[in-house]
Amino acid sequence: MNTVMRYKILITALLLVAFTGCEKDFDKINTNPNAVTEGATSAMLTQAIRDFAFNDFDVWYAGRQASLSSQQFAQRNYTSEDRYAFRSGTTDGFFRNNYIYMNNLQTIIKLNTDPATKDRYASLFGDNNMQIAIAEIVKAWVFQLLTDYFGDIPYSQALDIDKYPQPVYDTQKAVYDGLIAKLNEAQTMLENSTTDGFATGDVFYGGDLSKWIKFANSLRLRLALRASNADPSYLTEAQDAIADGVMESNEDNAVFGFSSAGTPNEAPWYNGFIVGGRNDFSFTAGFMELIKGNNNQAFVNPFLGLRDPRYPVYTSYTSDRKGVPYGMSDVLTQKWWSGNSSSRVSLYARYPIIIQPNFPTTFLDYPTVCFMVSEVEGWDADWFQEGIVASLEKWGAVDAGGAYVTEIMNRFNAATDEGKKEMVITQKYIHLLMQPHEAWAEYRRTGYPKSLVKPGDVTAVIDGADVVFTPATGAESGADVVARYKYPTSEFTLNKANVEAAAARMGEDSHRQRVWWDGGGLQ
Repeated sequence: MNTVMRYKILITALLLVAFTGCEKDFDKINTNPNAVTEGATSAMLTQAIRDFAFNDFDVWYAGRQASLSSQQFAQRNYTSEDRYAFRSGTTDGFFRNNYIYMNNLQTIIKLNTDPATKDRYASLFGDNNMQIAIAEIVKAWVFQLLTDYFGDIPYSQALDIDKYPQPVYDTQKAVYDGLIAKLNEAQTMLENSTTDGFATGDVFYGGDLSKWIKFANSLRLRLALRASNADPSYLTEAQDAIADGVMESNEDNAVFGFSSAGTPNEAPWYNGFIVGGRNDFSFTAGFMELIKGNNNQAFVNPFLGLRDPRYPVYTSYTSDRKGVPYGMSDVLTQKWWSGNSSSRVSLYARYPIIIQPNFPTTFLDYPTVCFMVSEVEGWDADWFQEGIVASLEKWGAVDAGGAYVTEIMNRFNAATDEGKKEMVITQKYIHLLMQPHEAWAEYRRTGYPKSLVKPGDVTAVIDGADVVFTPATGAESGADVVARYKYPTSEFTLNKANVEAAAARMGEDSHRQRVWWDGGGLQ
């Protein structure tokens, strides 16, 4: 046998052995022995909450979306988003990443329901139902955020990509009903838990299940109150949530605390402004005049003549400063900015509390609960006053001699029911600074405050000429502010049939298409 032939036979034999071995041990060879298949559920909870606290409240997912749509902020550079030309990459990322971040929560639920792991995880981290309930409460917060942003969303088939790689879109009402049911179930689970909460990793409440129960009920109250805009029968659910026990003080607030400069400890707006150098935002003229106690354009301030004690806290100024007129072009915005250099608000120059590295992210808080209870109980004065006082406390604002609160309550007690509604919702809006998702949702639900600029309104007067707010071509919102965000472009590639069905069911995929609790239909 010649040498060449011997080599061919040897190589063939080695290949046969190799292929046989690969076939026999394929699963072992293709398994990374260093990959983690399980982990500490306490750490998963921490990571999930931190992901939402940082990303959903940063200068992109909040700053260039709800912070602008609520008109608490405007951009002083690149103002296209102020006119509703939102960047598709931002919207796509917001939609996609919130589902990704929820996978940690879903894994907590899976590990505590799987017969192969549930006993071990109960022994390590506490009662299975306790862990499941806490994960479901945080998921409910996220799902409400998503459906309030977009309308119909994947819910019942979400978070199980192996089984549902292209999940159906559930109606907004179905999502709301599902979340309310989950929160009721979570409350019961926590009340019947055989152990305390997470010993570590609970960055909201340090394992105090009584506070988690109040958070669940407060979130259920928020869902039910918002849904009652479409169906008043949900007010019964809101009343039940209050009776079951909602937040009772600022000690019950669901807040993620950042600590200091440096990843992952720094607050998101500090990261955007200081680390990223994105000095793009300032308060709007409407918001500034509102908290200074002035009228603005055609807006009549219900708190006319009352300087808000939160004004110096929000801005770090004590003197009168101007906010940026909302929704102008880049050219006009720069002209206004340079022409008002001595009188404008500059966050970057003053470094106020909201861009400090330790500024916390609030998911839901007691002042908001007070305003909601006031509404459910027929614009109750005591709860309204408690909401204002609690807000001032939370923000560290000083109401010298109680003069601000006293005067507001004098006006409130003399007002009509509609006037009381305007005062409650406007105070809630002022309080919800840095909770822009809620500020925007509450405006859409109620139409208050009246300080927001609508399409066709005069937003500024420059060089003697009126500047009219006009949404960008193709991004029109009808007669009011943007009513929802368009579905991500990626969904029309990855889940085309289902997203198209959702858009058709709602009416159309546009900024003028109202969500379910806002009345539906086109505005």
